[in-house]
Amino acid sequence: MKKGIRLNPKDNVGVVIQEVVPGDEVDFDNGLVVKALDSIRVPHKMAVKDIKTGDYVIKYGEIMGYATKDIPAGSHVHDHNCDSEKLMK
Repeated sequence: MKKGIRLNPKDNVGVVIQEVVPGDEVDFDNGLVVKALDSIRVPHKMAVKDIKTGDYVIKYGEIMGYATKDIPAGSHVHDHNCDSEKLMK
């Protein structure tokens, strides 16, 4: 099992601390285990629960962007499906 970090229970993403490939299970502690749907390199984000288009992406308890499309749990979260531009205006 691979390891990840989710520092705040409000977070809908966690950071992988070991490279993962589809099918790997990632333990984010406190009983939260998510199966990877994508290959994800360290230290990128993985959705730990489903995130709908337009929903906030929350990391470390703070809003860091919004989903530009549906992001299923286990998916890589990065600039291909998350943006923060609207938040800065």
